[in-house]
Amino acid sequence: MKKIYYGMIALVFIALQGCNLLDIKPVNSMLPVTVEDYESVLLGGYPTTEFFMKTELGTDNVYANLNTTYSADKTNELWFAWAPTTWLEGNSDAYWTQLYKSIFYANTVLDEFAKRTPAAEEKDLFTTVRGEAYALRAYCYFYLINYYADIYAKENFEKPGVPMPLSAEDVHKFTQNNVRVSIGKVYEQILKDLEAATTDLTGKQPKSLYRFGYTSLQALKSRVYLFMGRYDDAITAASSVIATKELFNMNQLQPLIDTKGETAFTYNFGFINSDYQNEVLFFVGGNGVNNMYVYPQNVFKTSEELLNLCLRHPNVKDYRQYIYASFADLSKPENIATGPTAYSMYARQESPCYYIGFKLSECYVTRAECYVRKGDTDKALADLNTLLSKRMEAANFVKLKKIDFTEETLLRRVLEERRLELAFEGGLRWLDLRRLGKPALTHIYKSGQVFELKEGDDRYILQIPQNEIENSPDIELNPRN
Repeated sequence: MKKIYYGMIALVFIALQGCNLLDIKPVNSMLPVTVEDYESVLLGGYPTTEFFMKTELGTDNVYANLNTTYSADKTNELWFAWAPTTWLEGNSDAYWTQLYKSIFYANTVLDEFAKRTPAAEEKDLFTTVRGEAYALRAYCYFYLINYYADIYAKENFEKPGVPMPLSAEDVHKFTQNNVRVSIGKVYEQILKDLEAATTDLTGKQPKSLYRFGYTSLQALKSRVYLFMGRYDDAITAASSVIATKELFNMNQLQPLIDTKGETAFTYNFGFINSDYQNEVLFFVGGNGVNNMYVYPQNVFKTSEELLNLCLRHPNVKDYRQYIYASFADLSKPENIATGPTAYSMYARQESPCYYIGFKLSECYVTRAECYVRKGDTDKALADLNTLLSKRMEAANFVKLKKIDFTEETLLRRVLEERRLELAFEGGLRWLDLRRLGKPALTHIYKSGQVFELKEGDDRYILQIPQNEIENSPDIELNPRN
């Protein structure tokens, strides 16, 4: 963790209004003293850069637009080609660095709070900040273990996980000669942190959608439990979230579409700028307007598979097509470089908005998947139909029927809806491909060059970053086939 810089922590004030960039303003450079000071420290630890969008380049959600005149960032090419290292030589791994930086901030708060007993008037804020710190640490370790180590499975528990500092007191201890804690131990700690966060955050609303509260914590727990195969626990956590909010009915977008047609979600108005944003539980990780998939003529674009999942019912409009369709007239030569797909979740210009970290629909598809895996197909279908009724044109929507599915085909449909709902959000497609068997994938790039990721490929696990290897020469590396 060489690139995590320590020293005095500048206190910050973060203004969080609507879906705008975090406005981070240093207050002073004194060491934190009060609970409010440490609240400011923790706020500075929430990720303010994305740490997942490049992983989409390694999935089937993305293809290379060979008709564009635009150039691709060299680092993005490495991700798309599943290169042995996904960062250019001389560059540090930005994802490793961001996640460990956040952990350091969380540890700083937890170290201090372990030493003090809050005054009565500070107790509520004290437990809130402490609960957020536990949640943030669990969140970051979940990503680290799912990037740089093998999947959660009994046979993998003793395999190398990731370095796991749980204290910031000795800042030199974790800058050299790090060791990788086993996968099983890292997950044990994630669960401990989630339970500690639950104790502190129960009954508490977040102060903003850029901070963990009880509901977004439950969404995190449902995600972790799903990946661990703890389906009953995932259902309980997801149900807790579902009980608090209503899905956005996308039929409400029709008046806007009637007025603006194909341009309804372009330029300064992305899909997220509609009331759809009310489904979001937690925003994270930087300005989505700047994402690499937003411009229709970019090199790396959303795959037609995503769009086609929205078009499988020719007589029923699926409003999610407005997230993924370019609506370009491809018979015109000037539109060849555009192609059929775009990514219109975020605006292309202005209207800044952080990335979606958690949203309500994830809990629906998580719960539906868990129900299918438990053999409760009736409940799985109920969740799927609830979701689809809010995504498809109401006048022509027909509920899915049990008679039309086997348990296997219903699971496939649930996973398709999960892919469609969560594409480009939190890097979940890459994580899902890992846990769902590490399937073979093919990417075609310049001059028809074909890159292949074989089934079960070692490259489904990211390599330990070079700067970490330099600091910890004895650290165990991930295998490469």
